[in-house]
Amino acid sequence: MFKVLYPSLLVLLLLSQALWAGPIRVGVEINSPPLSFVDAQGQPTGFSAELLNAMEATGEIDLEIVPDYWTQHLRAFASGEIDVLANVTITEERRATMDFSISHAYVHGVIYYRKGTPRLTRTDQFAGKTIGTLIGSIAYTNAMTHGGWGATIIPYPSWQAALDATRKGETDAALFIRKPASWDEVNPGDLKWSFLDDVIHKYHFAVRQDDARTLEQLNAALATIRHNGTFDRIYAKWIGPLEPHPIRFADLRPYYLPGTLVLAGLLGLFYWQRRMVRRLARQTAALKESEERWKFALEGSGDGVWDWDARTGRVLRSKRWKEMLGYAEDEIGTGMNEWLDHVHPDDLPASKALHEAHERGETPSFAIEHRMRCKDGTWKWILNRGMVVQRDASGRPLRVIGTHTDLTARKQAENDRLILGKLESTGVLAGGIAHDFNNLLTAILLNLDMARFAHGDAAQMLPRIEAAGKAALAARSLTQQLITFAKGDSSVVRITDIGHLLKSSMPLVLSGSAVRGEVRVAPDLWTAEVDAGQLGQVVRNLVLNAREAMPRGGVVSVQADNVTLAAGAVGDLPAGNYLHIRVSDQGEGIAPENLQKIFDPYFSTKQRGAQKGMGLGLTICHSVVKRHRGALTVESTLGRGTTFHLHLPAAIEPPSARVDSNPPLPGAATVSRRILIMDDEAIMRDSLHGILGHLGHAVETTADGPEAIAAYTRATQEGRPFDVVILDLTIPGGMGGRETFEALRAVDPYVRAVVMSGYTDDRVMRDYRSLGFKAALPKPFAGHALEDILNQACSD
Repeated sequence: MFKVLYPSLLVLLLLSQALWAGPIRVGVEINSPPLSFVDAQGQPTGFSAELLNAMEATGEIDLEIVPDYWTQHLRAFASGEIDVLANVTITEERRATMDFSISHAYVHGVIYYRKGTPRLTRTDQFAGKTIGTLIGSIAYTNAMTHGGWGATIIPYPSWQAALDATRKGETDAALFIRKPASWDEVNPGDLKWSFLDDVIHKYHFAVRQDDARTLEQLNAALATIRHNGTFDRIYAKWIGPLEPHPIRFADLRPYYLPGTLVLAGLLGLFYWQRRMVRRLARQTAALKESEERWKFALEGSGDGVWDWDARTGRVLRSKRWKEMLGYAEDEIGTGMNEWLDHVHPDDLPASKALHEAHERGETPSFAIEHRMRCKDGTWKWILNRGMVVQRDASGRPLRVIGTHTDLTARKQAENDRLILGKLESTGVLAGGIAHDFNNLLTAILLNLDMARFAHGDAAQMLPRIEAAGKAALAARSLTQQLITFAKGDSSVVRITDIGHLLKSSMPLVLSGSAVRGEVRVAPDLWTAEVDAGQLGQVVRNLVLNAREAMPRGGVVSVQADNVTLAAGAVGDLPAGNYLHIRVSDQGEGIAPENLQKIFDPYFSTKQRGAQKGMGLGLTICHSVVKRHRGALTVESTLGRGTTFHLHLPAAIEPPSARVDSNPPLPGAATVSRRILIMDDEAIMRDSLHGILGHLGHAVETTADGPEAIAAYTRATQEGRPFDVVILDLTIPGGMGGRETFEALRAVDPYVRAVVMSGYTDDRVMRDYRSLGFKAALPKPFAGHALEDILNQACSD
């Protein structure tokens, strides 16, 4: 009889299971990252969502993810609308109504405490303390179950309230179930935190009590993905690297079948259940639970993230992206203009060109350094990196994502190294500069002496005076080179004649040495868009290196040509037109083992000490060239010398025309003007009075600001106003040119003023027009330059 009934009962059992078929509805929270949350499109994501999808992919279970808040899930679970709760910790109260799967994750409790107080890492350190926590939370329940571990437990209505109480000193610490995924959840302020080694919260799937079928399917699917390595990958992605940990068997309950069956059928069903339990035991015996403290990549990286949807034009920006520029979360919109309006105007064209080239598919990704304006008006250097992650069938970008990294501190460090390098080079050049400058002063003095010896003979005096003038102009040129070398040009990128820059950079560096320089420039050499001051320093540093490589003398050769490069021909430079500059010496060369290290900071093949290197010059050169989107490479042969190769992107526009610095002295002016001079040096006042009087102008001189203001006011009231005022910018201990000019504008809003100074790099001299001056007159100057400036001032 039993043999007849057993097959029939088995068929009935399988049919009953088929009737129960349908997706198992699993409730996951929408606000508990990284375990479970929803993305920008409202779709569930995180550890739980990816884990459930992997379990369903085994084919052993059919699941449906239901995202909602925890309180809503509890009501839906009680009413039967959902079958499973994800990420549940076990309590005695829950055991009364729920059964639990094997655990799939666990986290350590977290304790927050004030700076300056002892670090807390275990509950045996709680005795005698007051500890705040969230009322009704697992952390609260756990603490009360253990009698507070000897501490006084104070419940608070929110996590933030518990943190604030600790910060104010009302409690010694605040106890959390886990570390928040982001500080959008809570704000700990300046509190410190630690994981608790002996407080561990395990997470399980929960089913209604006696729902053995669902529990068995969950455990079987979990066992499969643990065995094939899928679980490890998901856990490592969302929670962290795995560490071995013994598993525990889930509570398995017998299956209860509805209806009344004969004794043979019940025995057969029991036998089938026992087989399934043994199978589950074999599978779960191979499982290991991982142990890891919470880690989140973005929290530690400090980078800002952006995500551009090309179809809608919307750009999503992370909180850190906005904080980097000093903005709150709601102060930056989602348009592309929010980026365009903040990028420095000088950096915007190159940045846009790089973006567009990548969007056209010309590069696998893009990375560019540019400045961005902060909320307070200051500028930060940003490394902007991005990549197209989705294109349509025609190759047009649909979605681009990227990051912003704050480079401001690194740029400041580079500038500091630049200053150190200038100090190093200036020390080496000081002797040579003094040598050349003393030669020029000697030439001036000797020619003036010979002019005096002529006893009024104009034919003998004039050549000597002209020779003294040429020597003075040469001294001016040497002084300007020294200023440019020591301070650099103002940081302006412009179309530059590289041939002229090379020729003007060589003489200063070789002053007073036994080394001769040769410059060969292609007649049709292209221009480049560069910061002339910084690039000039690169050339001077390379020539200085070559000079020091030949202590007994030799030839430094600088050669510049046009080249067209294929992509990758030189380093990672893209294809295009480039200027190729070679700086070669005839020194001993560099050992092969040192070639790869010469651009490293503080690496030097020279000794340290007086007149020797600090190992910064080539590092600075490499950094400056890279900022100009170029490449600096080196080749060297021992015993034959070294050649540095500098490649710079070519420009299309021609450079600004240069004006002859020494035209002949003009004769009498065609227009006689009334001119007021202010200069604290008597020799300057006398010289200006003499030359301007010679040119036919009426001149009045003053020594400081108040005297100039009084003279200008008096002349205006008497009806004989001045046509032009020439003001010395700096009056030691007195009112300088800028302050005097502002006072004169109060007397006469239409005053025509020229600012004069030997500090050519001063902002007033560079931006004189924006301050209201008609012209700027850098010292020293000759009569022709003075007349040109007067004409310029009066022509506006």
